[in-house]
Amino acid sequence: MSTTTRRRSVTKTHERIAQLGWARDYHDPVPIYDTRYVFPEKAKDPMKQVMREYLPMQLEKDDRVYGGFDAALRASMPTKADERWLEVMKPLVLILVYAEGSAGRCMSVLMDVVPNEELLNGYHVQFVDEVRHIGMQMNLARWYAKHSPDPAGWHDGQRYMAQNLLTRAGINMFSHSFTGDPIQAGFTMMTVIETAFTNVAFVALPDVGTRNGDFIQATTYSSVQSDEARHISNGYATMLTVLQEEENIPLIERDLQQAWWIVHAFVDPFVGTIMEYFSRDRSDEESYLHKWDRWIRDDWYRSYVEQLGKMGLSIPPTMFERARERITGGLYHRLAPLAFATWPLNFWRFDPLTETDFAWFEERYPGWTDEYGPIWEAYSLLADPDEGALLLNGFLEGAPPMCWSCMMPCVLDHDMCHRVVNDPHGTPRTRFYCSQECQWLDESNPGRYTGDRGWFDRWHGKALSEVIRELGLIRSDGKTLVGQPRLHGGRLWTIEDIERCDMEVVSPNILTAEAMGLPNGSWHDPSDPFGAVMGDGNGAPGLRPKPVML
Repeated sequence: MSTTTRRRSVTKTHERIAQLGWARDYHDPVPIYDTRYVFPEKAKDPMKQVMREYLPMQLEKDDRVYGGFDAALRASMPTKADERWLEVMKPLVLILVYAEGSAGRCMSVLMDVVPNEELLNGYHVQFVDEVRHIGMQMNLARWYAKHSPDPAGWHDGQRYMAQNLLTRAGINMFSHSFTGDPIQAGFTMMTVIETAFTNVAFVALPDVGTRNGDFIQATTYSSVQSDEARHISNGYATMLTVLQEEENIPLIERDLQQAWWIVHAFVDPFVGTIMEYFSRDRSDEESYLHKWDRWIRDDWYRSYVEQLGKMGLSIPPTMFERARERITGGLYHRLAPLAFATWPLNFWRFDPLTETDFAWFEERYPGWTDEYGPIWEAYSLLADPDEGALLLNGFLEGAPPMCWSCMMPCVLDHDMCHRVVNDPHGTPRTRFYCSQECQWLDESNPGRYTGDRGWFDRWHGKALSEVIRELGLIRSDGKTLVGQPRLHGGRLWTIEDIERCDMEVVSPNILTAEAMGLPNGSWHDPSDPFGAVMGDGNGAPGLRPKPVML
């Protein structure tokens, strides 16, 4: 007797799912954020995602990833992979876990306002994807913590990440994907982060990792990237849906440019620094700029964004060209020394550059040695605690201020700008921006950029040793610092060494405002439960969460 099962029609199954509907008749839904966009009656999910087809595929992929974890351990990868590279996985993996959670929250705010069943089904499947990605990447973090040479930093990484100078800027950037207008949030996540920058984060970076002997990163993120086709499709379907209504076109043009800029402002300097300054293997002929041109300029901007003009959108190339100009102007080369100089305030170890590193940089960036070589030589000399000196001491007094919008350092002098605004009490205060584009983001989004945003403002005038203690950046022996300026070659820095340096932390924002004769550059209020001078300077009071009563 024949038992052949008739093949199901994916199209009919998908249509049946849509008929089930998403109407919530058991309560009156109240969106967290409203949208300015108008929706047509019809929308289309081009991938026709069906959970029955999705789950077996994901199960097989999970088996491969977790099998890879076991294979990496049997192959002794923790002892073979380069230690310099393994250290920078601490901030990278943790901020990417936050990115996955942000993508899941993005789907939630979209489902609050989007009325089209086909789009809702796509968002639902993507939400499940993001939960899977969080699980995989937290397991990757756990694997590194158990098997890498130095687990310090992994053990309390989530807390460190929220307080860290650089990773909190990543939290700020990814928060754009679940706050504000849900459609703008969706463009930030699906159209910019996932369509453009996951090629850099999940393809180009793991390639560099593999060259450094870390193939477990590539195993994990290749599985993550295989899901991004669905997420890209969701972004494209959302774009096509709202494009059906002509009144949405000015909103799309504005929101897409703003989404692009806030992502560029964090990802390019952060990932560029990781890729070029934490790789010991120098077999890769391509610089970050070469990879950026291939993955972002050619595969995203030219192949996707420029083609939107055929659909009636008019998006000038200025902001994309400006981003590339900033990269060629030394964006991450200027960030890297500041990141390395602040090693006592970070939760991973650094490593001085070698002659091989110098040669690699000079070959790809002629003149690099003359411009940046002296500071890297100074860093190497002061990595020894017996020298009794810190590069950060003195370096911080001349450091650039932090940008109010993207929260990254204003490392390009010719781009930096500022404005003076009044706080809620009428007191004038100064905000610095790394670019005119970041100033535009602040001015055109009242109520978004508020709070205690200047990292150094909170610690201005305090001893460095006191700041380190408050941040918990001391190992379990009670004296050795979590962050270190080198991997090997001498004893580790302790809190006593920091005390002997007798350094006081100062805020570049406060010092720069004073030097320029501007009003106070601090937005920290020690009397506020959250340390923030509230109010956004645009006439909006800002969002103040309720204090948690313990």
